Amino acid sequence: MPETNDIVVEKAQAGRPHQGKVFVAVHAHLDDVPYYAAGLCAKLMAEGYTGYLIRTSNDEKRGGQSAAKNILANEQEHQKMAAALGFRDVYDLYYQNHEMDAVSSLDLRGRLIFLFRYLKADTVVSFNPWGHGEENPDHWKTGHAVEEAAWMAGVETDYHEHAEAGIQPHEVLERYYFHGRPGQAYNRVVDIGAFIEKKIDAIVECRAQGGGNLGSQLRARLAREGKRLPLLGNDDRTADREYVREFLLDHDRDFGRPHGLTFAERFYYVDQRRPAVSKVDDYARRNAVAL
Repeated sequence: MPETNDIVVEKAQAGRPHQGKVFVAVHAHLDDVPYYAAGLCAKLMAEGYTGYLIRTSNDEKRGGQSAAKNILANEQEHQKMAAALGFRDVYDLYYQNHEMDAVSSLDLRGRLIFLFRYLKADTVVSFNPWGHGEENPDHWKTGHAVEEAAWMAGVETDYHEHAEAGIQPHEVLERYYFHGRPGQAYNRVVDIGAFIEKKIDAIVECRAQGGGNLGSQLRARLAREGKRLPLLGNDDRTADREYVREFLLDHDRDFGRPHGLTFAERFYYVDQRRPAVSKVDDYARRNAVAL
């Protein structure tokens, strides 16, 4: 497990400095990205990135209905959540929920390698593959596969048939790994204050799981009792948004407070980009003499 380096506070950049770059967020369940990284994803897209979203499980066990109805509800809400954040496209891999530890690592990794190459991903956002205290098998299975695929996507001798089909090797050199559990390492705190409304937009679409409709449920219960909470407003949409703002963003407030930020998300950030001119080429340029 990597050590936590000096913490860098990452703030929003003016303009669109990342125009032309691509990031892929990979999570296991409908509500993972909304809670762990919605602010970061909105920030990256505002700065010029094109974003794509991959969900590895089918979420069949969340939603309170039959497995088939849960799968459908989570799929539909996943599309709405992605649209709320501004992702260009969504890919669902449909591995069985809470049983991904039995999935072939080779199969999952191979599918991710294909997508990273096809989308020409520069950056990935996902679970920390070394994450301490992660009990959910779908999370750690996804995190390990993402880490491996991000490297192997750049190895030309792996899956050579991709190149024959016109999909070239493309190594993913920047990675933001979620701070998903207490005690996990992090070295990057991202200021999401300017993007908190987008994060709320994403969470309220997570109704099968994630608490997106708890506000409207509370509003309805209080109405049956002849009561109302002014916080929840006069309609269900307002109730859901204000419930999220008041009750479901405490971690983001806590993460921001030590750095003077209203809301923040934590990540373990890895940057493997190489300088435009290598150390060897630079040395040769400065020291070579004529024969």
